[in-house]
Amino acid sequence: MIYRTLGSTDLPVSGIGMGTVQLGMPYGLGKLDPPPQDEAIGLLRAAFERGVTYIDTAPGYGYSESLVGKAFGDMAEKPVIATKVNLPEETATAGLEEQLEISLRNSLRELRLKHLGLVQLHSIIGPFVNDELLRALENLQAKGLVKYWGVTTYGTEAPLDAQRFPECFRVLQVPYNMLDRSLDTVLFPQLEAHGIGLVLRSVFLQGVLSERYLALDPQLAPLKEAAQQLADLAKESGMTLAQLALRFAAYSPSVHTTLFGTTLRTELEANCRTFEMGPLPEDLLSAIRAIEVTDRDLLNPGNWPS
Repeated sequence: MIYRTLGSTDLPVSGIGMGTVQLGMPYGLGKLDPPPQDEAIGLLRAAFERGVTYIDTAPGYGYSESLVGKAFGDMAEKPVIATKVNLPEETATAGLEEQLEISLRNSLRELRLKHLGLVQLHSIIGPFVNDELLRALENLQAKGLVKYWGVTTYGTEAPLDAQRFPECFRVLQVPYNMLDRSLDTVLFPQLEAHGIGLVLRSVFLQGVLSERYLALDPQLAPLKEAAQQLADLAKESGMTLAQLALRFAAYSPSVHTTLFGTTLRTELEANCRTFEMGPLPEDLLSAIRAIEVTDRDLLNPGNWPS
């Protein structure tokens, strides 16, 4: 396993990290049910034993936070546990800082932690930074609830807004994969220049960039066609489509850790072995980048048929 320091933080993270949404709620193509609680806890501990030291969770991921807390709460040595907080609705009666603090204290309880090493504002779209928010985040750090703040984003406006404040937002988590490469030129060099940690998610595009692409809805035919072209490249190179997808993302410039999600130990081990195969050769990277989906809306799973 390769380990990197997450941007300007002091958090050492493995080159691949484990997302936990599918452990706490139905998720992905087919909305498969999560595994039983004891299996999920065992899987989390197996990942840590295998060297995966970055665990991604959120209050909105069903009972994911509770599972992570049960898996690691009593351990002296823990992985880096990154959770999230939602910005409250403008119509809420309580103040911004108060609402955020309530969520943070709930996460501390569920995760069985004394303080939160990394908390990310969850699923931000569009410009969002203002003086009130910055003051609230600084005050919550001063209270000892949070060590580092980050942001998980969609699109380009939100991450570009966040990177203007590297002293506050130390980590950005963004979607990135072989078909959705829009951020690698407009954002990644700026993050590296500012010392902002980069976490990649959706590297398998919720199963499209795996053998499950064969079951895609007919309305997603352009996605299926592109996935087939990538699968052909993978086969020619002696890999599966999922292996190609993980290695492409995990060794992209500027990245610190790349998230994968699974409910199976066999997939956990396969992802670790795939990462340890190293970066892809330049000619294969060029061939991947030549494959595009012209309808960008299809790259957002929120636009897919249910």
